[in-house]
Amino acid sequence: MTTEIRVRIAPSPTGYLHVGTARTALFNYLYAQGHNGKFILRIEDTDLERSQEVYTKNIFESLKALGLQWDEGPDVGGEYGPYAQSERLPIYREWAEKLVGTGHAYYCYHTQAELDAEREQAQAEKRAYIYSGSCRDAAFREALAQKPADDGSQRRPSLRFHIPQDRGALTFNDLVRGEVSFDMALIGDFVIMKSDGTPSYNFAVVVDDMLMKISHVIRGEDHISNTPRQVVVYEALNATPPRFAHVGMILAPDRTKLSKRHGAVAVSDYIKQGYLPEAFCNFIALLGWSPPDGEEIGTLEHFAKQFELERITHSPAIFEKDKLNFINGKLIRTMPLERLLSVAKPYLHEFDLNQYSAEKLHMMLDAVREPITVLDELPDAVNYFFGQKVILDAQLVGEVLTGAEPAQVLERFRDGFLANADFNASETLALALKEFTNSLKPIKTKTIMWSIRAAVTGRTHGADLSKTLYILGKDVVCQRVETALALTTGSPA
Repeated sequence: MTTEIRVRIAPSPTGYLHVGTARTALFNYLYAQGHNGKFILRIEDTDLERSQEVYTKNIFESLKALGLQWDEGPDVGGEYGPYAQSERLPIYREWAEKLVGTGHAYYCYHTQAELDAEREQAQAEKRAYIYSGSCRDAAFREALAQKPADDGSQRRPSLRFHIPQDRGALTFNDLVRGEVSFDMALIGDFVIMKSDGTPSYNFAVVVDDMLMKISHVIRGEDHISNTPRQVVVYEALNATPPRFAHVGMILAPDRTKLSKRHGAVAVSDYIKQGYLPEAFCNFIALLGWSPPDGEEIGTLEHFAKQFELERITHSPAIFEKDKLNFINGKLIRTMPLERLLSVAKPYLHEFDLNQYSAEKLHMMLDAVREPITVLDELPDAVNYFFGQKVILDAQLVGEVLTGAEPAQVLERFRDGFLANADFNASETLALALKEFTNSLKPIKTKTIMWSIRAAVTGRTHGADLSKTLYILGKDVVCQRVETALALTTGSPA
């Protein structure tokens, strides 16, 4: 086996990149990065009916968004390509014929209807179905080949791997789960090349991993049952199997399989909802693995230095969205404002950001980001910074702006504060606002602040008020206060 660490992620383009596949890709990437190895992307697209180019594109874009750049793959090439299975069909046929030549594989001429009948008989007899192996016999096989299929057409053979009846148990050491054994008598001869000329998964993956010199196969535990079939193929090809590491499944909080009813399951859906790729990547890294230093929020580079397969748990990982929200919110609150503005822009497309300088946009985002957990909450958080007017609904007017004190506050704010305040800096506005509040005693500070904020933003809570006034500018603030005063006094604005 090669001494170089070479790992791979091999998704099928039959759907958008799933959370589970992304987690597997991340574990492979971290292991490669932490051991000076290579991370390979291979597209397993031999399911011609279900594979679509749109899904392949989504896989590429989602992995890149997460920062999981591969060293070899369909788009970047490499020494062991091609890296799409649909381009490797002659390779599989060549190796399949080698197995026929060595007696490890044979052609099977049974139709699907005949195999279904075998399965139904096994079910009726309440026994596990295992292919009868009748096509192992050359005479039977040749006679069956001459017999027309159910529809009268010529039979098209598949190719089966021959498991010796005395094979006994197969045992391998899993780097996550320890020693795992299978009784090969319960598996039966399995198909390695389908009748349509395409390889089965368990054959193609062996040929690919063997020729691409994959050293470690890190994948979900749903592949454990495939491992014995793959190991015997390696043995028949006189090749050393890679080291296997099967990771526990990702479950929903109710401990059922993660599905769409639990929310988005595609990585691209989470990113569209406003989860930062680095936050999502951070979160899925903790699904079944924990960093030895105990620091659960970190970069890919930081995690890669600590990543070891021995720290992966074989127990199911629970997808806790609250934890994802916590990590995402923390990164939003701590990231540089220039970066935040860059990632926020797609979510703020409905607003004319050009009306503000970069300085004011940075201040705006800094002022509203504290309670934000996902980026798609930003439009609601900043909408009162755009447009000349804000919506003052009847409930707000009734609860906050009705009465003598709110009217007095707004009149004094208009005639005193706005007439004299310096709007060139938020710091000077903050000092002036404090002095203004003190001048209105004994009116409560809460009444003063709520009245001004409601008039200016249409809300009772939001960004720091002095920063809000500075960003909006004196003209917009004056106009909004006049509109609010008209509602409190009944006079036209």
